[in-house]
Amino acid sequence: DAHHIVAARHEYGIEILGPVQTATGWQTKAGEGFAVTDFSIDWDARTVTCPNGRTTRQWREDRSQNGTPVIRSQFPAGTCSPCSQRDRCTRSTAKGRAITLRPRREHEALQQAKAQQETDAWKRQYQHRAGVEGTIAQAVHRFEARRSRYRGLAKTSLQHFFTAAAMNFARLDAWLTNTPFAPTRTSPFAALRPAG
Repeated sequence: DAHHIVAARHEYGIEILGPVQTATGWQTKAGEGFAVTDFSIDWDARTVTCPNGRTTRQWREDRSQNGTPVIRSQFPAGTCSPCSQRDRCTRSTAKGRAITLRPRREHEALQQAKAQQETDAWKRQYQHRAGVEGTIAQAVHRFEARRSRYRGLAKTSLQHFFTAAAMNFARLDAWLTNTPFAPTRTSPFAALRPAG
């Protein structure tokens, strides 16, 4: 989430490494048309310019359905109606194109994260996190690490040490016997989506 990326960077001085959600507009899904990234944003003048050079000055601070601060900018219908590229921009016949943005710092952090996650360097770095998450998943599912068999911090801590040692032995055994990795599990909901 853009808010967490900015908060981690400015409040704690750390970079969060993880995939960010890609754009969800129909233009991105269809692979055609003008997405939000195709529009020029002048944060100081509080204007948005479309790929065809038309500019709107409507700029309203608002909140999303989840209560997240957003900026809403909408082109007037009179500006979009005569445009030859209208069908690549909006499906609305009565209104002009509406653009919803995060506040500036969050928007810029989100765009930077989206660009970075497409690079090979980011993918190599993220592989480390995938390994850590695999270890945590193994601890939780195979060794029941979320459940403590004892009362008290000292006994629970000792249990965690023994669990880690048992995991190391299990991994060593899998390595020595060339046991293949388990395939990535697919949730029942994700299995409903058509392949491709």
